[in-house]
Amino acid sequence: MSAPVAHRNPRVFYRAGPSTLYKVLVAVQLTILTLTMSSGVLLAVLVPEDPHLPLAAVCLLMLCVLGTGVALLLRPAFRVTTVGIEVRGYLVAHRLGWAEIAVVEIDRALMNRGATVVVLRDGRRIRSALTGSRFALYRGESIHDHGSDLLQPARPTRAAIDTHRRWLHGAL
Repeated sequence: MSAPVAHRNPRVFYRAGPSTLYKVLVAVQLTILTLTMSSGVLLAVLVPEDPHLPLAAVCLLMLCVLGTGVALLLRPAFRVTTVGIEVRGYLVAHRLGWAEIAVVEIDRALMNRGATVVVLRDGRRIRSALTGSRFALYRGESIHDHGSDLLQPARPTRAAIDTHRRWLHGAL
């Protein structure tokens, strides 16, 4: 009997992304804006004597831009799995295997205070802004996890550090 391949079904230890409340609020706002824009398109096209096709085109274009913006806002994520860490930003995603990772740290910079920084063996530093103290409510977590100075390891950082230690000791 062969051992299961970890890459096919990696076990997820921690996942950070937009909270359910945030997703519901965005969905409600997007629905209201979609209905408003759609009614504008219908009114512009269905006027019997003089249809305003440029106005309809502008409304549809704004709806597409709005949908793309919402998709980008909901895209950032941070996952800790048995195969490594995935840091997904607005446009770029990094999948980092445990063998590439040297250490997991906390960012001390003012604007990204408390964020998880993954330091790779080649010296590159990949920061997940989503894991910082400013995004705690966005993730649906307590801002008090970061401590009074915002430099204590919160749930995302603790999960990454603990899983990295387990990998180093061969427990994964």
